[in-house]
Amino acid sequence: MICPRCGSDNVNVFIEQTSAKTRTKNTGCLWKIGRAFLIIFTCGLWLLIGRRKETGKTKFENKSTAVCQNCGHKWYV
Repeated sequence: MICPRCGSDNVNVFIEQTSAKTRTKNTGCLWKIGRAFLIIFTCGLWLLIGRRKETGKTKFENKSTAVCQNCGHKWYV
């Protein structure tokens, strides 16, 4: 591989993480309404029980990046 700026062949290629997006799945509104009614009717005993945990998935985006060791020019491959 040759650097487009200086023409050198002293180039390193590596994988770089460019972005990450996390998507969470929240509990539904029926669960929240039902929990509120249980808290009211049991005089607050349902407050002792923890809430449901939200689940989430993270999606990463990676790109191959090349860096010239002579001039420092960086570009995506």
